[in-house]
Amino acid sequence: MQLITQIGSWFFCIIFPIILILSPSYETVVNGTRIAVILALSQIIVYLVKRIVNRPRPYRALNNVIANRLPVCVYSFPSGHTCAAFCLALVLANGYPHYQALFLAVAGLVGISRIYLGVHYPTDVLVGFMVAYGSFTLEHMFSVSSLFI
Repeated sequence: MQLITQIGSWFFCIIFPIILILSPSYETVVNGTRIAVILALSQIIVYLVKRIVNRPRPYRALNNVIANRLPVCVYSFPSGHTCAAFCLALVLANGYPHYQALFLAVAGLVGISRIYLGVHYPTDVLVGFMVAYGSFTLEHMFSVSSLFI
């Protein structure tokens, strides 16, 4: 589970769009740029909501009874890893529809791993998905490419 959860990590979410943007394929560059924009928007929202809500992580609230925890920041709500994983998955599923189920399933596993590792409640994961979907929708509504479709 610790490997799966890394798909939503900041390192992966910075490196992956850069690799796509450096691709010789125009479509891949567009998808990489979309991922970068959506990730930036969603992670700003996640950061602000975490600071406003100040929800403690499950292992803190349950007095360290959860043994699978990872070293993470103090606040739990919403899940930034889940949000990031779904940002990636939604853009990739939109760009490569034949692999849609795979991309969304992997993002779902990231959310499940966050609960399993004791660093998020199910509602944190659900709202992380909602922020990703909202960011994806906003980017799609206001992107230049969607104006010509």
